[in-house]
Amino acid sequence: MDINIKKSSLKYQIAEGIKKEIFQGNLDPGDKVTENYIAKKLEVSRGPVREAIQLLVMEGLLVSVTYKETRVSSITTEEVTELLIPMRINMETFALKKAYSSWNERHFEKFDELVDKMKRATIFNDMPLFNEIDLQFHELIIVSSNMNNLAHLWAGILNRIRLHFVHQNRLSLDLQKFTDEHEILLNTFKTGDLETAVQGLRDHIINTNMPRVELLPDQENEHNKE
Repeated sequence: MDINIKKSSLKYQIAEGIKKEIFQGNLDPGDKVTENYIAKKLEVSRGPVREAIQLLVMEGLLVSVTYKETRVSSITTEEVTELLIPMRINMETFALKKAYSSWNERHFEKFDELVDKMKRATIFNDMPLFNEIDLQFHELIIVSSNMNNLAHLWAGILNRIRLHFVHQNRLSLDLQKFTDEHEILLNTFKTGDLETAVQGLRDHIINTNMPRVELLPDQENEHNKE
């Protein structure tokens, strides 16, 4: 585990390092995360490591069972189909309806830049970078609505979306297709028609996720692991 500790609060630095390992796919769903191992690896005491782990449990990235062990969280087909996809559709299309009339050339330039970055990440097969750019693309829709409550709701599910992207994209190995689908969505946005843009966004979220949910573990299998 390669984590650099800087001068700011130790527990947050450790937590960010563990997050990085998860989002880069170096820690798989179900992998154990132990205080002793991390403390020895980083040459720190167990206290800040324990606090960092507690932070990540609260964020939904780790699952801790009292008196047993802590493991990296999984994301299941049930959570994706019943919670994440419906929530994303409602939140992102709502944000689009609120923001679309105010979008100008600057907004579209930002979307274009993100799609160009996706293309570069695809060329180098940089999955972690691609996932972050993908999130930035969709977060731009949320932020452009200028609705703080919506932004807070998005922040609340962001790490679960990250987990979904990490596991889905790593297993599907089809970054070029994801890039093409974002370019199609952006062209839909550029039509200037709100109804077309909203429908395009809804279709995009469904088409880039639903066909691949079988790659994720189902709920029954997750219970069996426990």
